[in-house]
Amino acid sequence: MPCTINQEPDPETGRYRWLMQAVDPCKCTEIGMGGFSTFVPYIPYEVTNYDTFLISSDPVEIQQWLNCPACSIEEPLGMEDRRIPDNRITASSVYEGKQATHGPARARLNTEGYAEAWCNDNSDDSPWIQVDFVGSVTVTGLITQRRGDYDQWVTEYQLTYSDDGQSWYNVTDADGIPIKFPGNKGSNSLVTTRFPFALRTRILRIHPTEWNVHCSMRFEVIGCY
Repeated sequence: MPCTINQEPDPETGRYRWLMQAVDPCKCTEIGMGGFSTFVPYIPYEVTNYDTFLISSDPVEIQQWLNCPACSIEEPLGMEDRRIPDNRITASSVYEGKQATHGPARARLNTEGYAEAWCNDNSDDSPWIQVDFVGSVTVTGLITQRRGDYDQWVTEYQLTYSDDGQSWYNVTDADGIPIKFPGNKGSNSLVTTRFPFALRTRILRIHPTEWNVHCSMRFEVIGCY
């Protein structure tokens, strides 16, 4: 998400310092110059003051400057083992409305049985599937998988994320261009893709942009709680 950095008096010392009015600065993907205040404004949450400032649109540089915590232990976040319940996995469409066999809950890694994956409807030209973790988690990558023994898989996808389901942000490179991540190929093997920077988010949305035959996929999210 875009953030600004402002200069205001430190309430403890009265000395002018820099601060970002963000509940979690580590969620900032770009920092722009904010304003200057001669008084201490009311902020309904705890903020951190800084002696230096950074203007950047590079999420990696921002996380390094803020010394954001990474995952000390990276792990699957609960798609395959069902810690993420079915109602937290939603999608833009389902093939012919067949929720039980082709619905988003079928997108769990290594799902077996009929259909063996989430499959979008033929009329859906801009498919997506998302996971709502309810609270903020650190997401570092994805493991993707084709649809069982069918010749259907996602070859390329983009990502957006949100804390409220209303405001969405693209995962971008240092130039602000949405990143196109590689998906699967012909084999039934798993493809693990790690992001260039860790995301702190509540909702992760996958936007398949290219696929073979039909938009069908299974996946696991990796990171830490």
